[in-house]
Amino acid sequence: MKNILVVLDGSNSDEHVLGQAVQVATANGGDIHLFMVVYDSIEELNRYVGFDNYAEVKQAILDEAEVRLRVLTDKFGDRFSSTMHWGRRWHFSVVVEAKKIAADLIVKAVHRHSRIAEFLHTPEDWHLLREANCPVWLVNDTAEHIDKVVAAFSTLEESPEHRQLGERVLLKARDLSKALGVELHVVSVIPDWLNSQAMVAPVPAMPGQFPYALADLGEEALERAEQILNESLDKIGIEADLTEVRTGFVDSEMADAVGASGVLVIGSAAARSLPGKVAAKLFGNTSEKVIHHVLGDVLVVH
Repeated sequence: MKNILVVLDGSNSDEHVLGQAVQVATANGGDIHLFMVVYDSIEELNRYVGFDNYAEVKQAILDEAEVRLRVLTDKFGDRFSSTMHWGRRWHFSVVVEAKKIAADLIVKAVHRHSRIAEFLHTPEDWHLLREANCPVWLVNDTAEHIDKVVAAFSTLEESPEHRQLGERVLLKARDLSKALGVELHVVSVIPDWLNSQAMVAPVPAMPGQFPYALADLGEEALERAEQILNESLDKIGIEADLTEVRTGFVDSEMADAVGASGVLVIGSAAARSLPGKVAAKLFGNTSEKVIHHVLGDVLVVH
């Protein structure tokens, strides 16, 4: 994480977001490039009814944003390069800018949206998570401090692609925890077999036996998950301060593990084909479901 692109939007969260990026860049000897998003409703006003002084007003808004950016960077030593972007739909420009500067991390404040808003119109944050070619760190500025980094490690998918993604998650989580000087926790979540619907469903073929068989299956799954987790950590030489396999729903369990002052590092294998996009639009992939529930920061690794 030595080439960091920080997305700023002129909100009160800008200073906190830049501060987090500076801490990581300092720890890794990295550089920071700022991407300032600027927009105003005069754009729509000019588009629909015309606005005589549109160019002058737009330039005045950009000049004001430039002043705010200079005031912000002065607090951190003014050692950053920067790009100013005018437009409400900014995610594509961020993706392009990240490629241009060969960024290995994008940092941005998180802005939460209601479920209905997500369904009717996918926010720019989700577009960025799906289309960025490098990890994206969504920073929650309500947390006063970060006390841990939590790596979400899946033991349910054993394909080579998912294993490689899991290893990238572990490595990014380790690097971030070192840069921030906090503990590294590695958490895996598997289904809660004992509280599944199957436990309350009638099974005539195995009266009195099915619950016990399911309990055995749950124990085997738990042992297998712990084995996969430990083997993966040993393979890439990572020592975590806490390793844990939980049972339940991944979104609620991960939210509980992270709390309000942790950083969740999670992998995203969202398909970029049309069917994958359609599925993500309707349901959201696992990463997006987890992000919706987590109160702390989230770093998404592709």
